[in-house]
Amino acid sequence: MERTPAPCDGPLGWGVMSTARPPMGPAYPPAGPAHPPTAPAYPFQQSYESALPVLPTRYHGLWHSPRWRVWRPVVGALVGGVLWFAASTVAFVVAMVIDVASGRSTAEEYYPSLAGGGGFTPALFIANNVGLACSIPIVWLVARLHGQPIGFVHSVIGRFRWRWFGWCLAVLLPIWIVFTVADAFLEGGGLDGLAVNGDTVVLILGILLTTPLQCAGEEWFFRGGINRLVAGCFPQRTKTLGIVSALVGGAVSSFCFMLAHMAQDPWLNIGYFCFGAAACLLCYCTGGLEASTAMHIINNMTAMALMPFSDISHMMDRSEGTGSPWSLLQLAVIAIAAALICRRARARGLDVVSGPEPAPAPGPLAAGRHDGRLAVP
Repeated sequence: MERTPAPCDGPLGWGVMSTARPPMGPAYPPAGPAHPPTAPAYPFQQSYESALPVLPTRYHGLWHSPRWRVWRPVVGALVGGVLWFAASTVAFVVAMVIDVASGRSTAEEYYPSLAGGGGFTPALFIANNVGLACSIPIVWLVARLHGQPIGFVHSVIGRFRWRWFGWCLAVLLPIWIVFTVADAFLEGGGLDGLAVNGDTVVLILGILLTTPLQCAGEEWFFRGGINRLVAGCFPQRTKTLGIVSALVGGAVSSFCFMLAHMAQDPWLNIGYFCFGAAACLLCYCTGGLEASTAMHIINNMTAMALMPFSDISHMMDRSEGTGSPWSLLQLAVIAIAAALICRRARARGLDVVSGPEPAPAPGPLAAGRHDGRLAVP
């Protein structure tokens, strides 16, 4: 008997394919593109903004990253200025309380004697150093406002280069010793009037323990803070823009450094401004604060070497007439030292620019790159 093929039989059935049409209905599967678009697996990658420059950048321009916004340097300047003023005020009040309680002065005479160029005490000296040292954590806070790890305040590689710092100290010390001795005798003062007194021990300890921190605080605040707040307002896309930003940032920070010393003598003001400019140059040529901090420490420590054995009451007298063209001799020493350090940095192949931050790796771990750290495995 011949079998009639069922409607479901196809070409491999036992008979001829049925010509009957299946019932009409909605198409299955629904019509549409073979591969519909899908959402990216990690949408945050599209909005990722590095907290570090994406192009090789000198130290002064590190804060101009893709995260830079016009409000960041404004807020940073306000926060840094207010905290610096607060730290200095607290330190001054503590010193005044100590001096009044010990009978060195009265509350009524304290400030007028300082304004007249006298009345400086060991307590004020140490308090001033401690207040300036507070600039270090203040600038760290400003760096966090820019989204960067605090290590990039120290240098372009994200850490303080201790070996380079030690080399700078070792090279600069003999230069400043020769200058200090020559300056003392050429000006005619020599070693006259030096003697151990009641403040000698306190001043020796204060110089050794707080002066290096004071110098570092000034470098962090003026070269690592103000310099970069101003220079970071310029994009760092070209070499010309980088140089212009370095000049503007260096000029503004050096001017602020000069004003902070509150000198009325023009020769002293020239010296302070040029010292700040040389320190900015060292930051530019070495990629960090180590060299300028070393120069600042050696300069101040050698200048204070005889302070514990003399009367310091007029140490902060910077009124007109206290400086002279002779003080410009120090600028020649600073220029020689800066040239020597910059040359050594080039010969040593020191890192003077930041490497561009790698793009975040795909996957959930890339979300961790938002803190501005380099993606180093």
